Amino acid sequence: MTRNHIIQKLHNAKRSHLAWVGRAELLTQGLEIQKEQIPVLHTDCEFGDWYFGEGQALNSLSEFQAIDAPHKRLHEAYAAVFKLITEEENASAFSKMLGIAKRKKEADQPIIHQHMINLEQSSQNVINSLDALEHRLHEMSDEDFEELVAGR
Repeated sequence: MTRNHIIQKLHNAKRSHLAWVGRAELLTQGLEIQKEQIPVLHTDCEFGDWYFGEGQALNSLSEFQAIDAPHKRLHEAYAAVFKLITEEENASAFSKMLGIAKRKKEADQPIIHQHMINLEQSSQNVINSLDALEHRLHEMSDEDFEELVAGR
C-alpha cells in the first residue's frame, strides 16, 4: 500500500462522510431519503466501512484513533433524529386527523435542530481529525510510513 493510495482512500472516506451528512440534513428538511443511504450505525456507513476495514492499517496513529469517538457521536445524534422523523411519518391516521401528529412534529423541531447541531459539530471534529491524519501521513518519513503499513 502506497502513501498516495492511503491518502486517496482518506479523501474518498471524507467525501463519503460529507455526502452522508448532506443526506441527513436533507432528511430533516422533509426530503425523502432511502434509509440505506444514511445508515444509523457508525460501522455501517461508507466511511465506517473504510475506518473499520482498510483504515485499520493506520490504527496506531493518534490522529486515526481520534476519529472514532466523534464519528460515533455523529451517528448517535443522527439515530435520535431518525427516530423522531420516522415516528412522525408512522403516526396513525387517527392521530393525524386529530392533529396530534402535527403538534408532535412541531414540538420535535427544536429537539431535531439540537441533534443536528450536535451532528454537525461531531462531523466537523471528524473532518478536523481526518485533516490532521492526512497532514501526519504527508509529514511522515518514508521509513516511518513503511513501518506503519507493515504493522510494526
